[in-house]
Amino acid sequence: MKTPKRKIGLYLIILFIGMNTILYAQKKMIVLKSGLEKIQIKDGKNYTMDWRLEPKAKPDVYYVNVPFKKGIVRFKTDRDQYTVKTEPGKSYDFIVLLNEKDSCHIRIASISPPGLPEIESVTYFPVKIPFRLVGSRIFFDCKLNGKEVVAQLDLGAGTGAVNKNSIQKLGLEFTSQQLVSNTDGTNYEQTSLHHILNIGALTIKDVALTTVGNMEPFEDLIIGNNFFRNHIIEINYDNLEFTVYQTLPEKVKNYSRSPVFFEQNRPKFKARVVHNHRKYDFWFLFDTGRDGTMLIGEDFTSLDGRWDRLQPLTIINGRKIIRLNAVIAGTEFRDIVTNAADPSKPNGRSSLFGNQILNHFNCILDNRNGMLYLQPNGKIAEPFFNFRSYQEEMIKKNKK
Repeated sequence: MKTPKRKIGLYLIILFIGMNTILYAQKKMIVLKSGLEKIQIKDGKNYTMDWRLEPKAKPDVYYVNVPFKKGIVRFKTDRDQYTVKTEPGKSYDFIVLLNEKDSCHIRIASISPPGLPEIESVTYFPVKIPFRLVGSRIFFDCKLNGKEVVAQLDLGAGTGAVNKNSIQKLGLEFTSQQLVSNTDGTNYEQTSLHHILNIGALTIKDVALTTVGNMEPFEDLIIGNNFFRNHIIEINYDNLEFTVYQTLPEKVKNYSRSPVFFEQNRPKFKARVVHNHRKYDFWFLFDTGRDGTMLIGEDFTSLDGRWDRLQPLTIINGRKIIRLNAVIAGTEFRDIVTNAADPSKPNGRSSLFGNQILNHFNCILDNRNGMLYLQPNGKIAEPFFNFRSYQEEMIKKNKK
């Protein structure tokens, strides 16, 4: 029995309306409300940051902290919150209505942040590269655009940098600027783009270099962790060897394991410090570029009245010089002497461990999965700046 043409037409109209309803539901955008420009992002278990709403950005993109694995990201305003289960390679759009009038288009992107250099190799991975130590810091002999240079590996640097005194010999041109925070303060500095860096068998393309003035005369470049955000890297101080992997090596099963998150591409890991019989677990920068033991920033001293509880050995330029113990990956470092920043005079420096301590471990940093593996090495008994060193320095100072 044939269906009448009128009924067929009615079925098609109903089907068309139903499909449009489904498409509309799929396109419906999540809208949050906020009475404040500043909202909070919690990315995974450990990373929390403040985010400033920007109505002019369409969209304003938040890049997931560890984009290569599934995660959970929560945006929270003073009125609403939105939680997204992220997957690698995907993005998620929503709107925050600011003060009932300005629509802020936000995208959560589970991809690598833009501007990362590209790494190629003339050999198969893993690629091993020799390095040398100057003080406690790591240096490579490299070529930038075919010219020989000395580069420091500084995982505490969020980007690549060039010594202002090396600009002329390298013939660099500058077309943009970048905000830099270091021992010279926080300043906009010139940036030179699209360079090629050769380190051993590695060719690193599309390298950006920002000028800095706080480098040693013999060093030309600083290589930050942004060069390796898509890779797994190892620093082996026993063999004076740096290795780049594409997959995690089997030997990590013998290492202590600790999660990390990234602050401007710089890895932060959790350690314990003990001062005046109090224990503090905190997230510190893993700063291979600091030729010292550690630094306590206002991110630590501003919490829970900690500044007032720190008992100084002395005070220099408003910073407390303090004595403490630290525990990293189950290994204790006793009587470290370091300085702590006054939270009432913020300078934006994060708390960190420097390479006088960190080079006591061979380390594997899995940038792809946000994990750090540490194993005590042959330098574990080597000295660092401690209370005895401090006493000797004070005796010399008082004799002058």
